[in-house]
Amino acid sequence: MSGLIETIRQVSRLPVGLLALGAVLMSLTAGPAHAQAWPQKPIRVIIGFAAAGTPDIAIRVLAPKLSESLGQPVIVENRPGAGASTAMEAAARAPADGYTLAVGTLGSLLFSKALFPKAAFDPITSFDPISTFAKVSFVVVSHTSLPARNLKEFLALAKAQPGKLNYGSSTPGSPPHVLSEMFKSQAGVNIVGVTFKGSADAAAAFLGGSVQMLVDALPTIGPLVSANKAVPLLVTSTVRRKELPDVPTAIEAGMPDYQVDSWLGLVAPAGTPDPVLRRLNNEVGKAMATREVADGITRIGLDPTSSTIEQFRAIVKTDWPKFRAVVKASGADSK
Repeated sequence: MSGLIETIRQVSRLPVGLLALGAVLMSLTAGPAHAQAWPQKPIRVIIGFAAAGTPDIAIRVLAPKLSESLGQPVIVENRPGAGASTAMEAAARAPADGYTLAVGTLGSLLFSKALFPKAAFDPITSFDPISTFAKVSFVVVSHTSLPARNLKEFLALAKAQPGKLNYGSSTPGSPPHVLSEMFKSQAGVNIVGVTFKGSADAAAAFLGGSVQMLVDALPTIGPLVSANKAVPLLVTSTVRRKELPDVPTAIEAGMPDYQVDSWLGLVAPAGTPDPVLRRLNNEVGKAMATREVADGITRIGLDPTSSTIEQFRAIVKTDWPKFRAVVKASGADSK
């Protein structure tokens, strides 16, 4: 006890400047200590899509591995509606403490804001990127009843019959809808769009012959091509897909600006402590490097991936103005 009293006396005789310096040093060391203590409770991940869809399945493949490494439950919370903008608004409003994350995709983070400009979030300033964890390619196909067997022949047919061909897509503002309109614009063709409640309904209409063109993700289109029920025109990836080795890329097919890689990643509310973001980024990277998670992502037709925080931020900053313009040009935005 006497030793403690003597220490207090010595500290009390220190100059004010040294005391201030000590306070600063203590504050600097407090940050890492706090970050090391995180997480102390369950972490929720908000997703703007219904259960059992491809994005939902993908995050549920990753979540258990994150729970294991972080030592806390990682709970997936589905909040579908309004093009996923409702979910992104909820995530943006959440405390920036690392206990609420969101699945950000080309559709939920960018298309939803472009579709609903008044939504209460900004793709760049409302969130801190963590890491991507999957990528998905899209495929453009035409109906087998048409006398076209490649992109060149299909475009010649569409230009010879303006307004006569239809394309099918899921809801307005969805990636299939926006990418279909993007295709029309870049190819210079007049193809009438018909929207459905979802990709399954659009694919059914395509198989029935009421629409003659379809643009959708590889997990949806791949089985149609494999079953010879659709004529593949191109894939939007930078390289040919091993599942469809004979299908040219957009660049090879003559549409270099139609190269599109859709991504899935984790984001946190803006202002989340950097040590927490770095920890999460590291854990996502380690999870994606495991055979268990990578195989689970691959089985649903996606490409497992990961990124640095800076790489993910650059992707969002590059894609946002491009696809905002595409949505506006499509006429799908709600003004």
